[in-house]
Amino acid sequence: MPRSASCTLLAEKLQPTALYLSALPVPSPTAATASMFILFSFLILFSRLSGAITENNVKAMFIFGDSLVDAGNNDFLETTVKCNYFPYGVDFSSGSTGRCTNGRTSADILGQLLGLPHLLPVFYDPHTRGSSILAGVNYASGGAGILDSTDQSGNVTSLSNQIVNFGETTLPDLKIQLHGSLALSSYLSQSIFLFCIGGNDYMASCTLSGVPIECDLQRLTEVLIRNYTNQLVRAYDFGARKFVVFNILQTGCIPYYENHNNGWCVHVLNEASALFNNKLGPALKNLSENLPGFAFVYINASGIISEMINHPTTYGLKKLNASCCLVSESSEGAFCAEGTEPCPDRSIYAYYDGLHPTEQLYMQLATKAYSSELHSEAYPFNVEVLANLNTSVVLREVSSLHVHEH
Repeated sequence: MPRSASCTLLAEKLQPTALYLSALPVPSPTAATASMFILFSFLILFSRLSGAITENNVKAMFIFGDSLVDAGNNDFLETTVKCNYFPYGVDFSSGSTGRCTNGRTSADILGQLLGLPHLLPVFYDPHTRGSSILAGVNYASGGAGILDSTDQSGNVTSLSNQIVNFGETTLPDLKIQLHGSLALSSYLSQSIFLFCIGGNDYMASCTLSGVPIECDLQRLTEVLIRNYTNQLVRAYDFGARKFVVFNILQTGCIPYYENHNNGWCVHVLNEASALFNNKLGPALKNLSENLPGFAFVYINASGIISEMINHPTTYGLKKLNASCCLVSESSEGAFCAEGTEPCPDRSIYAYYDGLHPTEQLYMQLATKAYSSELHSEAYPFNVEVLANLNTSVVLREVSSLHVHEH
C-alpha cells in the first residue's frame, strides 16, 4: 500500500475524533488553552502515527487452525481425516494437496493479497525447514480443536500442539535463518499470525454422527474461550504481535447436518457459534489492553458467510444446501467420494463437500477480511491496515501522549 493511501485510510479512521473536536462549543480562555493543547497533541500523534504505516510491512504469515485452513498437514499424519485425493483440488494448480475444497482456502488467498511470495508450506512436510520457512508456515490440521481432547481418535494436531510446533521447531530454525534474536524479534513483530479454529470442539461435544446430543453450551464455551486465549498468549510470548482471528461459522445448516436430520438444521451448533463469537471479540480486546504491542483483527467469518447464504444472487450462488461433490458413505456424508466427478460449475455452490465451503466462498471471505471497511466484518480494522501497521511505533507514541497529558 502506498504511504499516502495508508495515511489517508488512517485519517479516515481518526476522522470522527477530529469532527468531535471541531464541534465543541467555544470555551473560556483557560479551557481554550487546554483544548488547544489536546488538539495540538492529537495532531502531533497523527503525524507520528503516519510513520507507523509502512509499505508492504508484512514479512510472513503463520497459520493455525482446522480443516478450513489446513493445506495438507494431515497428509503426513496417520489419520483418516484427509482430503488428498480427487476431486479435492480440481481447481487448484497442484491438484489434490490436502485442502478440503476445490481450490484455495481463505488463508491461501489472504496470503496472496498480502503479497507473500508463494503459498505457505505445511509444517509436517520434511522440506519445510531452512529458507523455505521465511515467508511463513501452515500448522493447521483438519479435525483439530482448541481442546486437546477434540477428535484425538483421529490423530490430528490440536491448537496447543500446533503452537508447540511453532515454538519448539520453527522458532529456533528462524533464529538461525535470521542470524540472531534481535532480527527474529523484528521479523515476528511484522508477521501475521492467523487463527481459524473452534467449530470442531462443538461438533465433537454436541453432536454424534451428525445428530445433536445434550451438551452444556455455557460451560463448554467458557472452557474454550479460556483455552483459546491461553494459546494466543503463548503465541504472543513466542514473539507474535499481529493476530488475525476468524470467528467460527454457523455450521448447523451445512449439508452434512441437514442430511442427517431430514433437512433440518442442528440449531445447537448455530447457538454455539453465536455464544462463542460473542465472547471471542471481547476476549481479544482484553488481550490487546493487557499485552503491550498485541494488535488484532477479528474477522466475522460467520456473518460474512451468512450474508452470502442469505443473499445468494448477489454472489452468484444457486446451490446452498447441496454438496458439489458426491459424498462418501464411509465418511457418513462428510467428505467427497474418492475419484468421483464434482459438479461442473463450482462457482454456484456454497459447499464443496458435506462440511467445507467452496473456493467461491473462501474468496469472498478472504477479500472482505483483507479490505472491508465495515466493523461488522473486520474489527477494529482490516488485515491490510494491520499488515502495514508498525505496532511498536503506535504503542510508543500513544504511551508518550498519555504521559504528557498527565
